[in-house]
Amino acid sequence: MLAVATVALAAACSGPEADPPTSSTISSSTTTRVPRFTGDPSSPFCTLLRDVDVEGVLDGEPTTPEEVGAGFRRLVEVLDEAARTAPREVEADAVLLAEGVAALDAALAAVGYDFDALASSPNAVQITEAVNDPAFTVAGDRLEAYRDQVCGL
Repeated sequence: MLAVATVALAAACSGPEADPPTSSTISSSTTTRVPRFTGDPSSPFCTLLRDVDVEGVLDGEPTTPEEVGAGFRRLVEVLDEAARTAPREVEADAVLLAEGVAALDAALAAVGYDFDALASSPNAVQITEAVNDPAFTVAGDRLEAYRDQVCGL
């Protein structure tokens, strides 16, 4: 589950790739086409993406429930800020990721940030389906494209 959170944040904040993405395969039958974005590379959104330290937010590989909780609280904070500062073109994408990670954080908090307890909880299937929703991949692809194309990261 922490990997999902890592992917969400990394999609928005990771380093540059060789070429900006123009499409991404979600499954064998679905492809996300991302538009060419324009915007202000000095915007608060780009500044946040530039300044955030992914490893610092997630604090490496957490080994205790306290470390998992602290990492998730910081991740929720960063993604909330990204959703608040996102430009209109990717605002819905940033909000979707922020809300999804917040829901995962709430589910984990309810079981003391114990992944084993979460896996055996009655809502484990619902959580798994939610975090595997292709909409998260689409949102991540769009944020990554914006990051690459506008923020120059």
